[in-house]
Amino acid sequence: MSLGDKAKEVIRSANTILEGMAVTFSHMLREPITIQYPDRTEKPVTQMLQKRFRGLLEVQLDICIGCKRCEKACPINCIAVELSKDAETKKMMISRFDIDVSKCMFCGLCAEVCASEATGAIRHTREFEAACGTLDALVFRYVEPGHPVPLYKAPKDKSEIPVGEAGPHAREARERALRDNPATFAELRKPKTEAAPAESAG
Repeated sequence: MSLGDKAKEVIRSANTILEGMAVTFSHMLREPITIQYPDRTEKPVTQMLQKRFRGLLEVQLDICIGCKRCEKACPINCIAVELSKDAETKKMMISRFDIDVSKCMFCGLCAEVCASEATGAIRHTREFEAACGTLDALVFRYVEPGHPVPLYKAPKDKSEIPVGEAGPHAREARERALRDNPATFAELRKPKTEAAPAESAG
């Protein structure tokens, strides 16, 4: 390679570096595009969500008739509803109403069928934060074990059904799930050989 060719290579390398630095410096003078969530948003994120946003599902059990339409409408079986008869009153009760948020694809079919054919007890909220340490904590249990909820008897006139705005049910269910499933990844990843002596000692 001649001296002239080497000089051209050096000049081309220098130009490439200068072009790259020019792009870098131009971005340094621009307004930031990335929003620092959640500390520096102009207003709460929930107020910036679209009107038809589908957040975490919640269940208003005091108006649930236990028809299981939501469970049947769910295409991926993330809703589980169980009914049981109370031994004293002989009335049907909701003994389980679980929603596995880790499976939910937020299609809205359950809320749609409940609103059109039942009472609108299940619906999407504006809540979207469900980060947690284990998958178990993403199973929202709206009926606490051992505390069944009586079925709601819906009136013939749907306008009499007391359907309110989305409440704190999703947030409460999430907090309960985190409380009832305290295991962390560190505990789950412990070798079985460490856990075996503790089990045998008990």
